[in-house]
Amino acid sequence: MNIKKYSNFFAILFLSAYSFSSFSIELIGAGRRIPAPIFELWSAQYTQLRPGVTIRYHAVSASEGFKQLSSGQADFGETDHPLTKEELDKLNLAQFPYMFSAITPVVNLPKVEGQINLTGKILGDIYLGKIVKWNDPALVDINPRAKLPNEKILVAHLVPERGGTYNLSSYLAKVHPEWAGKVGVGVTLNWPVGKAVENLYEMGSYVKNTPYSIGYSENAYARKNQLTLVKLQNSSGKFVSPHTGSIEEASRDIKWQASNGFREDLIDRSSPGAWPITSASYFLIRKTSDNIERRVALLGFIGWGLNRGDMHVTSLDFLPVPRTLTPVIRNSWNDTPLAIEGATLASAVQVKALLAGGVAIIDTRVETEYNTEHIPGAINAPYSEKSAKSAVFNPSQDKFDLSKLPANKNDAVIIYCNAGACWRSYKAAIATIKAGYKKVYWFRGGMPEWIEKGYPTESSFPSASK
Repeated sequence: MNIKKYSNFFAILFLSAYSFSSFSIELIGAGRRIPAPIFELWSAQYTQLRPGVTIRYHAVSASEGFKQLSSGQADFGETDHPLTKEELDKLNLAQFPYMFSAITPVVNLPKVEGQINLTGKILGDIYLGKIVKWNDPALVDINPRAKLPNEKILVAHLVPERGGTYNLSSYLAKVHPEWAGKVGVGVTLNWPVGKAVENLYEMGSYVKNTPYSIGYSENAYARKNQLTLVKLQNSSGKFVSPHTGSIEEASRDIKWQASNGFREDLIDRSSPGAWPITSASYFLIRKTSDNIERRVALLGFIGWGLNRGDMHVTSLDFLPVPRTLTPVIRNSWNDTPLAIEGATLASAVQVKALLAGGVAIIDTRVETEYNTEHIPGAINAPYSEKSAKSAVFNPSQDKFDLSKLPANKNDAVIIYCNAGACWRSYKAAIATIKAGYKKVYWFRGGMPEWIEKGYPTESSFPSASK
């Protein structure tokens, strides 16, 4: 079975109840350090639900995570710098958002109480070396009640290829008239001034321990480590603080589209309460796999995280993707068509009722999958496919034992395998219709949907039946 021909093998992502009892897999993720606590929480809880699957996350950087994913060392990457659709297609990757976060300037101003106000123009001038003192008239003008010191501003920025820089530079390029031409946008910049620090953790430590310094950090980390935040003027002219409410407002009403790889600009959106340096955080995964068990395990974990792990995202001061976005993501991963001419699409509830009425059910999966776990009463008739995984396929390249079907072609029959990403049941249902069967039910959701409903299963190994 050539799984490498799979495209968009994602429909089972949200069917996280798939059984992994027959194998043990360690999934590897790699990316930025900031979301590591989320993946630790997700991993701990998911492993309790699926003892056969463990998850290890390498907290490195987005660029290093991309390298590990590309080289096959990691099963998924993580980034706040989404790839273009052209890059995704060229590299055979898929990306999708899983949470939103904020980059915020952080300062150390002894004896200055509360949050100072900053504008994008002033922040850009500080990083361009044009504003060098805390009591510069531009700063004093927007902070009339603060006693700003006559001290040099000690600027800090990140070394190349570190998270946060891309979104900060994207913001400054939008709001500062000189930034795009002099510095630009990216993860590797030629900074005019400032001390280079290794990562956002070291940035936090540097600013916290260096009076009169300024740097930038991720909001959740800054709050956890009690760094001094600022109020930043947004495109509506309001000075706002970074928090989940202002992040939510910046991410509201985005028209997310799979056609562009879910790449959307959340920077400096025109909403009164929006935090101007808001961004989405993305999963990166390969579109194809030569290991179906590993693929099912990966998509099961991610699907559980998106559906059930949002409370952990919120608890760490990040914002999970909204419920209105998850169907958009899910629908973009449907592989097989949603209907077959001449067949009736059936849900798990309908299949259960049909079985109670004596309708035959055919499991088209390979024998090892069937033996491990199947729907009670199912007959195993593996569909051996060599044809393309496409609605336009050549059935003469495949093999399907029609003798396993009911002898009377007027009798109803149910066909299933492993959810919408599994082409075997789709092709077998078409073969059954072409063989003259009048009542064909296609259970597109297959085993994952059946298990998700909590319905009983059988195994060829009696002790494993549920």
